Amino acid sequence: MSVTELILWEKYRPTTLDEIVLPERIKSHFTSGTAKNYIFHGNYGTGKTSLARILIGKYTKDKNFLEINSSLYTSIDVLRSEIEKFCKSTSILDSGDDMKYVFLDEFEGVSAQYQDGMKAFVEKYHTRVRFILTTNHFNKVSDGIKSRFTSINFNPDASEEKELKQETLKRLKDICSKEELTIEDQQLASIIKKKFPDIRAMINETQSFKDTGNVLVQTNANDELKISLYRTLFKKGLSYNDVYHFVSDNFGDENVSVMFDLLSRPFIDFMIEKNQSVDKLFECNYVISEYHPKLESQADPIIIAMTVIGKLRTILTS
Repeated sequence: MSVTELILWEKYRPTTLDEIVLPERIKSHFTSGTAKNYIFHGNYGTGKTSLARILIGKYTKDKNFLEINSSLYTSIDVLRSEIEKFCKSTSILDSGDDMKYVFLDEFEGVSAQYQDGMKAFVEKYHTRVRFILTTNHFNKVSDGIKSRFTSINFNPDASEEKELKQETLKRLKDICSKEELTIEDQQLASIIKKKFPDIRAMINETQSFKDTGNVLVQTNANDELKISLYRTLFKKGLSYNDVYHFVSDNFGDENVSVMFDLLSRPFIDFMIEKNQSVDKLFECNYVISEYHPKLESQADPIIIAMTVIGKLRTILTS
């Protein structure tokens, strides 16, 4: 496939630390290189894989690295064979003290046995190998792995949002210029607002315009699901069973983080727009901020979701 045939997300994937759109708190970790083992976690499309590939030297070809998609290769046999072989091997890039790099993308997909075995690898090869893991589901990474890695959350906080949106707008305008596409700044801003912080989804919307001539702005999560969630919070008379089936059917263990996304800025915007129980937002925000970090523990995501919805219903229906 020629570069002109690549989808825009891959064609314009950043290849240097300067090009990638990230909060400064993340970039600051790597101004002097990759000194530790890292877990990158957060929403889809926030730059985890791109940064990992930059750090392991995939584009500069000046480092000795191994990249594995862990959602495809989940067995401990991969750890015992391919990864161990790489860690033990030497190459023309090795100069005696050069680090080697192992990048395991979508690490949440590996087996519990794999994660348990990984702990020994990190310690065995700590003087010559650096490991970088990425995951969209931090709660599925074992405590033993977390304790051996530096964890970096790629989800921007409120103080970082404005600057990131501005940087993303510049990136989209640059892509449009190179692709000779005319999309109004207002339309690009609309794409960013609806898709933030998923930069990949924003560029895919630009791809839609390139292919069809239309800007097809869609939300990250289905609008109908968002409204159904908010109705569940306000509707009186729902039983525990009703709420449990709603959470299980629409989110399940895998996507409780999506529920929290819908309860963040979109929920605030919804409440203000509808002028509905705005005076209760402080209390609601406190509950959401208290329980969101628990997704990164070994607690059952469904239990966390049920607890949050129960507390919010108590606030909003009283």
